[in-house]
Amino acid sequence: MKNQPDKPDGDSVADQVERWKRETLSPDIEAHGQRKEGFTTQAMKWPIKPLYTPADLDEIGFDYLLDSGFPGEYPYTRGTESDGYRGGLWAMSQVSGFGTGKDSAKRWRAMLERGLNGIIIEYDLPTTNGLDSDDPLAEGEVCRAGTAIDSLPDMEAALDIPFERLKHLTSVCNAPQPINLAMIIAALESKGVDPKSFTLLMPNAILIEYTCVGRYIYPPEAGLRISTDVIAYSIAHHPNWVPIAIVSAQLYAARATPVQELAFSFSIAMTYLDAVLERGFSVDQVAPYFSFITGVDMDFFEQIAKLRAYRKIWARLMKERYGATTPEALRLKLMGSPGTMSLTLQQPLNNIARLGIQMLACVLGGGGQQMTTPLHDEAHALPSEEATSVGIAVQNIVAHETGAADTVDPLAGSYYVETMTRRMEDEVFAEIEKIDALGGALEAIKTGYFQKELAKQQFSRQRELETGDRKLVGVNHLVKHDEERSIEMFKLDEDAETRQIEGLRRVRAERDEAKVKECLAAVDAAARGSDNLVPPILDAVKAHATHGELCNVLREVFGTYHPDSLTTGV
Repeated sequence: MKNQPDKPDGDSVADQVERWKRETLSPDIEAHGQRKEGFTTQAMKWPIKPLYTPADLDEIGFDYLLDSGFPGEYPYTRGTESDGYRGGLWAMSQVSGFGTGKDSAKRWRAMLERGLNGIIIEYDLPTTNGLDSDDPLAEGEVCRAGTAIDSLPDMEAALDIPFERLKHLTSVCNAPQPINLAMIIAALESKGVDPKSFTLLMPNAILIEYTCVGRYIYPPEAGLRISTDVIAYSIAHHPNWVPIAIVSAQLYAARATPVQELAFSFSIAMTYLDAVLERGFSVDQVAPYFSFITGVDMDFFEQIAKLRAYRKIWARLMKERYGATTPEALRLKLMGSPGTMSLTLQQPLNNIARLGIQMLACVLGGGGQQMTTPLHDEAHALPSEEATSVGIAVQNIVAHETGAADTVDPLAGSYYVETMTRRMEDEVFAEIEKIDALGGALEAIKTGYFQKELAKQQFSRQRELETGDRKLVGVNHLVKHDEERSIEMFKLDEDAETRQIEGLRRVRAERDEAKVKECLAAVDAAARGSDNLVPPILDAVKAHATHGELCNVLREVFGTYHPDSLTTGV
């Protein structure tokens, strides 16, 4: 047996850290310096020590069972599943949508055939803003930033996909979500597809849109009522679906820090939860239906700590604030994704490396039951087929070639990661208390608190790039001034808008107009009262009332939202 080195003299690890700094680190720094004056995390600007040891865990009072625990058990820091990804990999998804429903379905079939089992539908701007494709305000935007859905036949064409290959379908249509939901239900019925055969995930969290995205239609209170109707209807009629996903990735994309992202999104989630509880549900009934969609940026360890803190904070909020008792209510449903805001127009192939690193962070942090990969050409255009294939490969390389998915939460016990996870948790709770003092998320939106805080971060992040404090390869570091980009580019069929409008007019010409008017009147009556909006909207969709017509009925009742420019933060 080899002799062990003598243990250094000293009373504690903390004492030895000070000795190491004095005797070993300081002479080395004096001899060769360091590459910059101070080291901080990218988003939070937390100072990074040169070394983390058990003394750092002692300083925060780290308790393994209370802070970390075991996978599949409270507080779920180490994951909601006991065996992580050993029992099965995450559902591999991608965001896609362009042209008509028929155009998108062709791409989605190819994606499913290439190994994906999840599709995230992106709709064009007219659809997400509640306009029909022939509305004058929609001109030039139809079919461009997503697929156009005006009526039930459009959704039927879009869902012409092999459902036997599909595990998760995510439908991103916040403001008109009850209409979108009704179209999906009616299309599945017409196709004879069992809704229990897959999971439908609906963001349906319009309050996020008021903070940073802008794809809202009605005032926030009306948006909350509409979303709550969707949640209540889905729990009653489609209990295997997920009727609300707080897309905190949108907050990330608006440059929220991890603490802001978690605090703002949890406060928004609690606003929805409170609204559903007021309808007579219990927290143990409702909490399992809530989910979150997050983005992972380039600060590897900061983002892993964010994912771990996400699960723990949700479990604590449900248990301590709401009194939830079932494991299902305490387990966070999460979809993780590499972040689009780190992708650059310049030197687009570098984005493949960024996506691989972020995907690895997602897996190491337990990024969710479903994960998606943005694509390296998204700063240029809608993704090409080549980029789609590369994105699928990135997920599979991380899953099968790195070993990262073979054990649960492999970075647990890291002095650095555990310290940062705990700090993330503490600061998120402090920010939630501040939001509570303002009156909750709805008041924080109406007074512009969220928007102004995000604006400060946007300014700060831009200044970092301009000054060079943050290096971004291809943008302000290793710049190629004579760069030629030769990647494959997607080109939309310029006739798509014309074809979409022709199809819409054909639907209007062939439908029973009296039946449509009757159904729209029923929607109007439900909106003016307290009945759930989904059933009358479903009847109207089956009668081929259009997306824009239904949104216009709700506009007449609820009005449209025009934020005070002094509270937008921008």
